[in-house]
Amino acid sequence: MDFGINPFLGGSSGTKELHCRAMGASAIHVRCMNELTKDAVREIEQIHSRWIEFEVAGQSYSLMALCADDIELWPPDAQPVLGRAAVSELIAHGTTRIHCIEITDRRIRGSNEIAYLTASYKTTFSSADDSTPRQALGSHLWILRKRAGTWVVALVSWSLWAQ
Repeated sequence: MDFGINPFLGGSSGTKELHCRAMGASAIHVRCMNELTKDAVREIEQIHSRWIEFEVAGQSYSLMALCADDIELWPPDAQPVLGRAAVSELIAHGTTRIHCIEITDRRIRGSNEIAYLTASYKTTFSSADDSTPRQALGSHLWILRKRAGTWVVALVSWSLWAQ
């Protein structure tokens, strides 16, 4: 996936940048991904929390405000959905009502331009056909990038452990 930036290069030149550039794009090295400031981590945590609040509130249109134009959703059991229009349509036509989402083990790592968030989730939901609450357990991976000083969600992928 090409975001138009090299996620292994920091925003400043120096030893770390040269070390990362020498490693190549196929290697992720902790020293290259430890540049997030506390403020950036806090911003990303807020985006994650707002996304969850919007999902529970059924505000699909608000979710899209957090996304990049080329957002990608990678569900565990279907083909990826690519682009703002396709993702917006998918979210808007969902028939699942989410009652609650509990997040654990959230970790955020990255650089000044790109970050990734991993977490485990427990979602309580019901469908339009059956109002009986059920739960889904799994984990998700988010990739975010910074554009014009604002973090946006570029990719969301999730696994489903149990339902």
